[in-house]
Amino acid sequence: RFQINYKNRSGMSAYKLSGSSSSAIVLRVRTQIGTWRLSNVHSSDTFAQLRSRVEKEHQIDLEGRSFTVTPITSKDETCLKFNDKATVGEAGLKNGDLIYINIDETKMGIHESSAGKKQITKDGHIVAQDIQKSLNQSGFRPGMLPLRSMKMHWTLNEFVALDEQFVYKVKAPEKGICEIVSVDTSSINDFQSYLRNFDFRIMRIGFLYGRIIDNKKVKAEVIYEPPQEATDISFQLLPDPKAEAVDAIASMLGLQKVGWVVAHPAREKGFFFSGPEILFTAEQQLEAAEGVADTTFVTVKVTVDEANQIVVEAFQVSKQCMEMVAEGVLTVSANLGSCAVNPTFTALVEGKPVKEVDNNFFLSTTPIEQFESKFLVSTFPKANRVAVTQSREDIKRQLSKAGREGWTFVDLLADFHLLLYLTQYLGLKDDIPLLCKSVVDRENAPLDEGYRLLLSSIAGIE
Repeated sequence: RFQINYKNRSGMSAYKLSGSSSSAIVLRVRTQIGTWRLSNVHSSDTFAQLRSRVEKEHQIDLEGRSFTVTPITSKDETCLKFNDKATVGEAGLKNGDLIYINIDETKMGIHESSAGKKQITKDGHIVAQDIQKSLNQSGFRPGMLPLRSMKMHWTLNEFVALDEQFVYKVKAPEKGICEIVSVDTSSINDFQSYLRNFDFRIMRIGFLYGRIIDNKKVKAEVIYEPPQEATDISFQLLPDPKAEAVDAIASMLGLQKVGWVVAHPAREKGFFFSGPEILFTAEQQLEAAEGVADTTFVTVKVTVDEANQIVVEAFQVSKQCMEMVAEGVLTVSANLGSCAVNPTFTALVEGKPVKEVDNNFFLSTTPIEQFESKFLVSTFPKANRVAVTQSREDIKRQLSKAGREGWTFVDLLADFHLLLYLTQYLGLKDDIPLLCKSVVDRENAPLDEGYRLLLSSIAGIE
């Protein structure tokens, strides 16, 4: 786990990740005027308690509104909401996760202790002045305090040095850290075959688990698809009750999260990533690197071309992109081919200030190849797929092949998705580690005959 303990130059929440063994986590609360950070959040905290904290820390009346899993657009009230009585742990939220809530800006700073300015509305009511509007008009930069609120006296050099911290000269993407990514053929074929069922009309994502070789090459053995909702242009990850088991089993097998894969419908030529995809990729690389640092974390993209042929490519976003996302410089734009620039900052492209940056400025390509895994198989039905079920009959179908066509019992057991499903019947902390040990070291750690009989019994194999 990692803890977000960094604030960006404008004082807004951002993330720079550092190792932490604390049970407390940090959540990011995104509103229509910015993102706030809630630190020292515990798994036992309810969402009602989180709302009270936000109201107290930001002097705002949320009027009983619920936090949501996805952003609320316009007057859309159909998005998934967190129950006020539910806890952070029950929702499966992890360190750095985003939750959303819409606020009424006129209700900011209206507590008795507030010394903010007031304004009279057209109907004669006295309300708190729009803080964001006030800061945009009088702040050093939009959304920031005036200079005199930071410090009474400034020299020209100090002023220039301060201003330069908010200026980014967007550079052409440098060569990525990952020299090549190898993806297991069975896993990537199964992934794209599933998308074929939908004619590649929806998006879908998965996380890659594998090994990093020589700090510059990635070998992906597994694709795990978390619970998600998707359209043709967007995806939203849902709370995952299997998340702990996924990471645990991967670790037992000597694997780690090395990237993510995203599938999407055909796009116009030159349009590789949408703005939200760029931001998500940068966030994943930031987490993998524990901050703005070199990382081999890679993104694999699966789609179809004009001839409806499968196209598989790999990318990384630049370290500058990672920094700009960490600092809160980049946000979602209505133009999917670009990222919007936060008004607090200035982005220069070819020496000119821009309000949006083309996403291709942040991308570098990574060579990609396939390989036939000698370590794991990938034939068990995948979790979290629409109209795909997992059952004991599937275990029977897989393990019954033992002794035929050169398959051994452990060869067939060496399926990440089968091992994950078996956590419904066996203990994650006592039984599963022994199964994984036999999978990893088949010569020196043979599977105990008792487990062979137990698994056969679960599967209904006589």
